[in-house]
Amino acid sequence: MLIALVVLGTLGAFILGITVSWLAKGYVEDYIENAAYAKSVTHPEMFDEEGNMMHDELLYVRPHSPWDDILDAEDEED
Repeated sequence: MLIALVVLGTLGAFILGITVSWLAKGYVEDYIENAAYAKSVTHPEMFDEEGNMMHDELLYVRPHSPWDDILDAEDEED
């Protein structure tokens, strides 16, 4: 009886390992593909006239939101 349990446990672990690794393989391949795509995507505004990457400090614009006024008013009341 003990030999049968060991054999069934070994087979079950083998089948479970195959299933888990097969499912994980798809996720890993998708992650690697997305990571490679993200590295290759560059914005044209990040290059100078000669095609070299600019390493200047970046500036950004944050538009004013009406929610900012509501949140500020709530903070002042407290």
